[in-house]
Amino acid sequence: MRGKHDLDPNLFTLCHLILLLALVLRPNARYNWLFFIPIFVLCIYSAFFCASDSGTSDFVYIMGLIMLVPTASDYILLRNHQPEFRKIGQTKATSEMTLTERLVWGASLIATARGIGWAHEPTAQIPPRPTASRRKFIASQVLWIIFYSILLDIALFQLQQNPCFRTGGPSITAFGWGWRTRVWFHIVAVYCTMSGLYATASIAGVATGLYEPGDWPHLFGSPCDAYTLRKCWGRVWHQMLRKSLTSHANFLANDVLRLPKGTFTTYFKLFTTFFLSGLIHATGDYILFQNFSDGTSIQFFFLQAAGITLEDALIALASRLGYKESSAFKMIGFAWVFAWFTFSLPIWLDPQAHAGTIDDGAKVGLIRLLKSFYESHDFFKTAA
Repeated sequence: MRGKHDLDPNLFTLCHLILLLALVLRPNARYNWLFFIPIFVLCIYSAFFCASDSGTSDFVYIMGLIMLVPTASDYILLRNHQPEFRKIGQTKATSEMTLTERLVWGASLIATARGIGWAHEPTAQIPPRPTASRRKFIASQVLWIIFYSILLDIALFQLQQNPCFRTGGPSITAFGWGWRTRVWFHIVAVYCTMSGLYATASIAGVATGLYEPGDWPHLFGSPCDAYTLRKCWGRVWHQMLRKSLTSHANFLANDVLRLPKGTFTTYFKLFTTFFLSGLIHATGDYILFQNFSDGTSIQFFFLQAAGITLEDALIALASRLGYKESSAFKMIGFAWVFAWFTFSLPIWLDPQAHAGTIDDGAKVGLIRLLKSFYESHDFFKTAA
């Protein structure tokens, strides 16, 4: 055991139940803010005072748990500083609902980090809603899961062949830009893992009748939109943290500092949002390394805000010179995005890979199982 205490998976459920209770109470309840304290304490306790023997498992668990902190802060502490949470089509105010109705309402809000089906749904930043029947939707999700599984295997296999992604291996930047581009296999692996889990959940939700197919738009946007960093982070990548992080950035800029509307405030919110994202991911760094010095999440995410700022300036300059968005413009954009993440992702990924996160992840997968099966049977070796 690497920490003073083992991680307790039950705390994940407990924190969600506390958040649900806070949402069930009326938003103007005098002491509603007190519900945030146990959630915060339990999350911090788990992240900084607990650890099992598996750093990778701890990392995955804590990343899921710690994301509840900004969500709980948004739903509890900032609840009276933003429009009332309302489901699309909701006609009754939350204060007028019965206890049972508020329980269903609160559980529905917690279940959709992206705000799907709610008034705060970021419609322009998420893919179109599915319109297929339940049976066709489930069948399509099964096919997607098969596709994600095969693509994940390919990505993990490629990562495993590169010594830079192994525990204690050389830096990802050690062998030049050719090998450095392998970081894109990591992006693919994360994309497939999250998408596969999401597709599995969508099948369960639709098959049980709790949700409609339209409640499950793809978790990630189209790669065809990935020709600017702003679109990559704001549309292509998952938007699970968008609501909670932007709410805090808006509160800090508008309510605390009372900054006037303008370019400075826009970019202040941008850097604040990415800094908060860096803090969240830095918690995962700590549970993995058991120190504050080895992780680089804050540097990486702050750098993304800087990259978007530079990109905005270049696009504005090109626009003033008369250049308009075109196929050539997009091709240049794709090359720029590819080069940017090839440059910046190793800053974040290097310490994590050398701590064994990719090695542990590459131990599963169809290709690896088939390879192990082949190597363990003399018949195949003889036939070859």
